[in-house]
Amino acid sequence: MKLYKYRLDKGYLVPDENGDVTVLINGEFVVIYDKNGNEIKDVKFKYIGNEQIHLNKLKYIAKFINININENVFLAYPTFQERVLIINKYMGKIFEDYVYFLLISKNYKVKREKELYVSLHNFTLSRYHNKPDFIVEDKIVIEAKISKNDYTQTLEYSKYYKRGMVVFPFTGECRVPKGWICVFNVLLDKSRFYSLLEDLLSRSK
Repeated sequence: MKLYKYRLDKGYLVPDENGDVTVLINGEFVVIYDKNGNEIKDVKFKYIGNEQIHLNKLKYIAKFINININENVFLAYPTFQERVLIINKYMGKIFEDYVYFLLISKNYKVKREKELYVSLHNFTLSRYHNKPDFIVEDKIVIEAKISKNDYTQTLEYSKYYKRGMVVFPFTGECRVPKGWICVFNVLLDKSRFYSLLEDLLSRSK
């Protein structure tokens, strides 16, 4: 649970440490109180930067899995950096859900976030890449990314699976090991996604 202070300015909430409006964030729930402790409804947060661009992308992806987006969940954070971070994090989650839907709708055998090996993070505090987004037919790995992939992560997975895909909803930056491919614009061209997936599976026998 997090609490932030805001003030009302021309009908919009603006971050202000000395403001008399309190914003409470608890997961995906946002509650707004005035100085008397009364809940305020039907009020909007003012954009700090270009949050709308990120929100529009989020809403676009959300349409493919029939999710309604409440902007206040993301705009309740007082800094632009926090807002974009939480938007992108949620965008990654729902795009991953969309890719999962594409896979199970065609009856592929899918393991989601299955450990490849036991992590020693609790002992070494080092970061381990041991849970790929999807393992399909026990033959290839699929990683769902929003704008850029982590080459070190895919390189680690390639030690266990020689072939894999990194998929993006739009365009992005992608670098992958030998035997892996990058697939862009999956939202607009899912038939190409399936075609490339079948090709990888056929070469992984």
